[in-house]
Amino acid sequence: MRSLIPARFYGYDFSRLWVAIGFALAIGVIIYGALFGRIL
Repeated sequence: MRSLIPARFYGYDFSRLWVAIGFALAIGVIIYGALFGRIL
């Protein structure tokens, strides 16, 4: 029981972190693409 609680917490934390990273990367790619498109 003790090992299941931390594993669940770590999994949830990692999932939330991945979502944040994915969202940040998506915004970065969109901004970079828009700027690079305008330059070219």
